[in-house]
Amino acid sequence: MITEHEDHVAEAANDKLLKVAAIYGANASGKSNVYDAFEYMTYYVDESFTFGDEKERRRKTGNSYLKVTPFLFDENSCDKETTFEVFYVDNSEDTGKTYQYGFSLKKGEVVEEWLYSKAKTARNKYWTIFYRKKGEELEMNGFSKNHVENIKASLNKEALIVSLGAKLRIARLKKVRDWFLGNEIVNFGDPAENFFLSRVLPEGFVDRKEVQDNVVEYFASFDEAIQDFNIEELPQEDEKSSSKSYKIDALHKMGESGRKEGRCRWKPQRQQSRKKMGQEQACGSQSS
Repeated sequence: MITEHEDHVAEAANDKLLKVAAIYGANASGKSNVYDAFEYMTYYVDESFTFGDEKERRRKTGNSYLKVTPFLFDENSCDKETTFEVFYVDNSEDTGKTYQYGFSLKKGEVVEEWLYSKAKTARNKYWTIFYRKKGEELEMNGFSKNHVENIKASLNKEALIVSLGAKLRIARLKKVRDWFLGNEIVNFGDPAENFFLSRVLPEGFVDRKEVQDNVVEYFASFDEAIQDFNIEELPQEDEKSSSKSYKIDALHKMGESGRKEGRCRWKPQRQQSRKKMGQEQACGSQSS
């Protein structure tokens, strides 16, 4: 795959990686489970620092709290912990370090959590940043005494150290949390998500020519006829609304004689941006 898509390769930590990864396979082969697992992992990393307080305990009785579901089609697995783990390179550091982060949950309790790092020049030698296991002493390396004491004093059985550390503004742990929040995974097998994405413009598309050019370049990979876009802001239906709607016309190449416009074929709908709620929105566009 790397040799087939040389224009879409990034180098990180002495490795060559594709900028975009996709999971595909037969129906009921587990694709959605991979998506759901990462989505839940991100949710728990971001939210679990609140799971020990009284307000959160009350919230858990409602439908908004997501419980981890173990593998239920095996007599042994259904009573065991569920483990989540990722390996990643934090490009914001520009050091090429590889991180290994994970945790295990069982019945709403964190039974194990770990964070290791490996230098760019090291082969397979990981250094322990912290390690936590139920019934054992917490190990934390490279943190100030004050940070360690704050973590120990505030940590409860339901919260992750990364989640709590980000809340306490411990930079090293906040970076791990931010890595999860900075990733965007799209489930193209979900009809509702597909419909939502089809009604939202890329961020900056309306007023940044370089964003428009990037979209044209993407379309050109499978439809070279699309040359440019015309963008028209539509009148607001509700004067009190801060959202905006647009009509997008795709300009097509027609043989050697010039360009042809493709008009938006459906009624514009007001839809909030997926990344930044309340910013500019768009109708979908369809070329002729």
